[in-house]
Amino acid sequence: MKTKLASCIGLALFSVGLSFGQDKATGVNNYQFGQPEHYLDGYSMNFQYQNGAAIHMEFYDGMAKYEWVAGPSKGNGNRDIAYKSLKIGDNLYLVSWHETGLKDYLTLVFDFDKMLMHNSIIIGYQNKPERRLKTISQSGIIDHLTIAE
Repeated sequence: MKTKLASCIGLALFSVGLSFGQDKATGVNNYQFGQPEHYLDGYSMNFQYQNGAAIHMEFYDGMAKYEWVAGPSKGNGNRDIAYKSLKIGDNLYLVSWHETGLKDYLTLVFDFDKMLMHNSIIIGYQNKPERRLKTISQSGIIDHLTIAE
């Protein structure tokens, strides 16, 4: 039993040491979570949900703006929202932002190869009886994609 435990601990320490050695050898840190990336600056698009609601969205200077262009929220939107993004694959991006005034937190995945957008939104996280907390997960089809040169 002691031999198995010592072997497992030794293997774990070797693996940790190996991973640190590889980081030192390459000198590359692909995950800099403390520093926001703005991979979608210059992108503009529309996307439509299955229920017919649609949004126009633009990314610029580390900010996002959107406006509902179809559906029950048509005409509503927001602008100058600081966003963060990660490139998680070829033409695949994870984007998030916090709308502090609305107490909403959005996470979006844009798949530009398949022209799809997926989201998970926490709406009204401030625990008030008049604004019930809810989460939404939806997908939409991207169209009118424009990328500034």
